[in-house]
Amino acid sequence: MNVTFNHRRVTEHVPGYGAAFDTAIDRGNKRNLLSFDVRRDSDYTPAKFPDPEGALVFALDHPNYLPGTGTLKISLTGVSTTATRWLLNCSLEVLEMPDWLGTAPLFKYTFNGGALTATAPF
Repeated sequence: MNVTFNHRRVTEHVPGYGAAFDTAIDRGNKRNLLSFDVRRDSDYTPAKFPDPEGALVFALDHPNYLPGTGTLKISLTGVSTTATRWLLNCSLEVLEMPDWLGTAPLFKYTFNGGALTATAPF
């Protein structure tokens, strides 16, 4: 699993009214950039593509089936860890297919969202 995560906040620095340093104010505008890779053939064994052309047709049509904005539900199941997180107010920023091995294309997803929470928003 190839995952990159970047968290940032909008802050403001204001003069400390005669102090030797500025005051930092957290404006609460949290932004999270989450990227991950999925190799379709090995990650989705029951839904293998019939041939390389089927994989390419799926890749070409795939962006049309993804919503522009919404909430991304992230479900993780490991050997000893199971967790669910929600990336609120997010959008799919980038979808690319940098590698195509016959019937096993690699998709790279990048989502740009707001707060990341462990509490279900619905």
